[in-house]
Amino acid sequence: MNRKQEIWGRREFLKTAGRTIAGAALTASGLGSIAERMAYGKSSDDLEQYQQYDFLLPRVKFVHEKREVDRWNVRPGGDANLLEELSSVVRCKVKPILETNNWEPQYAEEGQLNAVATFEEPEELKNYPFLFMTGENHYEFNEKEKNSLKDYIMHGGFLLMDDCVVGSGGDFFYKSSFKLLEEVFGKGAVKRIPHDHEVFHNVYDLGDVGLPYMELENPPASAHKKRRNRASLPYMHGQNHGARGVFVGDRLAVFLSSTDIHCGWTDGKGRHFRNHKQALQMGINIIMYAISH
Repeated sequence: MNRKQEIWGRREFLKTAGRTIAGAALTASGLGSIAERMAYGKSSDDLEQYQQYDFLLPRVKFVHEKREVDRWNVRPGGDANLLEELSSVVRCKVKPILETNNWEPQYAEEGQLNAVATFEEPEELKNYPFLFMTGENHYEFNEKEKNSLKDYIMHGGFLLMDDCVVGSGGDFFYKSSFKLLEEVFGKGAVKRIPHDHEVFHNVYDLGDVGLPYMELENPPASAHKKRRNRASLPYMHGQNHGARGVFVGDRLAVFLSSTDIHCGWTDGKGRHFRNHKQALQMGINIIMYAISH
């Protein structure tokens, strides 16, 4: 696959995008949708399912340090809210994530997410030009996963990584992700994304804000109990290290967030984060950047 083919592969996310956004009319590439790419090699039943949708948001499944609970699949309501907002801003048909209500359930049920990927299965990664990965604990990749990650990114894939800090106050996922990316792409590969970068301006203008920082102002009832048990810790989400990323040439290929924008997506009614709308806007900006570069 040459460089031009890789670029067009990422642009296959949407069949059409007829609405004018940020002053620019987005048009279809004419090379088919992400659904058609995903359908390659699928059964006839799967083919019918995938052809219904223009965009999916695959979660990356991986092993956390604390193995007793699957932390990779936390709060599917956040994914659902982002997809709903995306479909209303860009006229595209997303594959919905059903039976979620903002903060519930805490963890996705089997088959509830609209797609799941793992770096243990490199061939499956070819189906997904965009991946989303979140968690709250330390983790490590084995050599196979590291090689798959590098190959995926170098062949045009895009990865969004967002730290889910919750009430612990520890940016463990962010630190593990930073370490992993420098192991895979080299020391110094993780760079600060400046506020004038396109990803902060392409749909919504977040240049003055940069990466939105989620700080919990009005915790859910379940959080108050946790806070009483940890009185010395402020109950907040996110640690603001600023937006970081890995670039392949001029292309931003990995977006690393420490501010817990996923919890901002989850707070669909804005009861807990004053800037939850900015979190959704940031998510849409990232997706639209990924599909156009």
